[in-house]
Amino acid sequence: MKLRPLSINGIEFDALLNESKAYSSEVPDYAVESGYSVSDNISIKPMELEITGHLTNTPVTWDTHGTGRVEAVVAQLENLYHSRQLVTVVTSTDVYTNMAIMSLTVPKDESNKTSRDIRMSLKEVTVVSAQSTTIPASYVRGGDTGASAGTSGTGRKGSSSGAGSGGKDGSGKKDSESKASILYNLLN
Repeated sequence: MKLRPLSINGIEFDALLNESKAYSSEVPDYAVESGYSVSDNISIKPMELEITGHLTNTPVTWDTHGTGRVEAVVAQLENLYHSRQLVTVVTSTDVYTNMAIMSLTVPKDESNKTSRDIRMSLKEVTVVSAQSTTIPASYVRGGDTGASAGTSGTGRKGSSSGAGSGGKDGSGKKDSESKASILYNLLN
């Protein structure tokens, strides 16, 4: 098997100095009347990954690069972080997909200007898709009679719409007159 360097979305590092996976879960406790706590579920949280990658302008093992490589790669990593896109991390033994960069630490050391040890914290993102279903007509009926449960409109509250707007009610008054307040009708 050919040894692969650390890469994040195709951005290659010269060495992987540290890799640490963290798995955690939550076990909720519920108090019961007898004074004890019970648990009935284990909620698994997303995996977290801590890595430290080494970058240099003068690598020993991989391809040779120019003098501005370190700064160019740092700029690419900062762009990935600010874009909030999911990344793929490839180490010598594992491939991690759908990872979000939670933190990116880029130390600058005056004694060594041609290399950087970049620390990153990543968290796995579970990607889901929406699903829809058809509800049978028997569920959209209201009450015991099975009569229609009504409809919903999107017009303004108090506005009238449809064929009866502006018409007259049974008393011979226009709709607007029959809906007016008693005080308004007395003054008019």
